[in-house]
Amino acid sequence: MTSAETVATTPEPAAPVRTSRAARSGVPRYVRPPATRVLALPAGVWRLILIIAFFGGVEILAQSGAVPRLSLVPVSEMAVQAGELLTDTDFLVNDLLRSAGIVVVSFVVASGLGVAVAYLMWRSAVVRSALEPYLSVFYAVPTFAVYPILVVLFGVGVWPIVVLASTFSIVVVILNSLAGFDSVPEVVSKLDRSLKLTRWQSFRLILLPSAMPDIAAGVKLCMAYSVIATLAMEFILASDGLGNFIADAYDSFAVAEMYGAILIVGALALIANLGISAALNRLDWRRR
Repeated sequence: MTSAETVATTPEPAAPVRTSRAARSGVPRYVRPPATRVLALPAGVWRLILIIAFFGGVEILAQSGAVPRLSLVPVSEMAVQAGELLTDTDFLVNDLLRSAGIVVVSFVVASGLGVAVAYLMWRSAVVRSALEPYLSVFYAVPTFAVYPILVVLFGVGVWPIVVLASTFSIVVVILNSLAGFDSVPEVVSKLDRSLKLTRWQSFRLILLPSAMPDIAAGVKLCMAYSVIATLAMEFILASDGLGNFIADAYDSFAVAEMYGAILIVGALALIANLGISAALNRLDWRRR
């Protein structure tokens, strides 16, 4: 056989078969977390780009004079005013720390009690039938209207706001936690019987990790709802706190102080959300 015939009859090497990432991974696509990079940039960089673009646009709009100063001030002036407020002892003690304390207490109470109520509803069909209709229509009820009753029960001060903020925030935790418990496969819920676990061990080691993705979503929303309820109550009814400070600044046309306080609220809410997300991601089995 000639060399030419040998070359002609020799089979060409097969091209390597490229398998997709979904085929290589044993975890289905719908339960895997989304990609952490877009256009070769991580999510944190894109978050920073969006923040800079937003505040840069506000700065240009305010500096251009297209919007009256009574409606909007430059971001640079907001930042200067926010820095001055953070050095004011009265503002720190009577407004910032007071509101932050109410938010933290209402967030912790709503998160812990919300998961407990959801677990009780998941375990008991009677409790679920009794509570579920009211949870579905809760946000259609004017919650702030019960503030006079809370004043009668707890007096004027911090506790009526704590109770109302916790009540306003707990429903979203209950609904998300209940959805998480319902999504646990039956085979997983039967695992505790095969391992002869106690009810607490079953909840802590099997049920809670399985439902954690939905619980985490509810807890993140709980923080936002706690901030909203606290500031709204202070804006209308309180004599101290960040909400009251913003309302007084608005009424007295102190626009720079108002936006400075709003900037502080936004920064603290963003830091709290990022911290809670980082902590919950460690408990989320999809991100391990």
